[in-house]
Amino acid sequence: MVVYHDFKIDLEEYARLGKKNNFPSFDRCPCCKGMVRLYRHGYYWRNAIDVRRAEYRIPICRLICPSCQKTVSILPTFLVEYFQYSLDFIFETLKKVLMDRSKVSYRQLAQFYLNRFFKRLNQIEMYFRELGFKGVLPSSPKEKAIKLLEMILAPGKATFQRRPTGHFPHNFMAH
Repeated sequence: MVVYHDFKIDLEEYARLGKKNNFPSFDRCPCCKGMVRLYRHGYYWRNAIDVRRAEYRIPICRLICPSCQKTVSILPTFLVEYFQYSLDFIFETLKKVLMDRSKVSYRQLAQFYLNRFFKRLNQIEMYFRELGFKGVLPSSPKEKAIKLLEMILAPGKATFQRRPTGHFPHNFMAH
């Protein structure tokens, strides 16, 4: 299971600190809901690429529940589960293509993100409806995507990344 945590630092700083990051502790298992302290269960390393296209190899802390024996990975909110590119990079790409109508040199990657985003428009809309949004969204998929992207970017991408666990199978970009 993956639990997102806001370390309140960017990818570059997280990479610099490595295993010395301030990882949270849990007194309740997110899997079995048991009131037990989760123990460190090592790290796994993953690649991460930021907006400037700088590449990092960063540690992801793993915890284990002594009760149910399931592991929990603590993923920083600036990353997306199963994706190497950072959340900032993904949203910056979507913004450039949808809102700024800019050409990007990584056209195939941008199209991949666009396709995934368009497939999730209804779930993203339901996420905002559950938060209390009662406005009318455009009927055109492109205009709807632009409006929803603006709504995601307004309070902050990390907020959107942490909250919508019930609306998406893994993350908002999952297939």
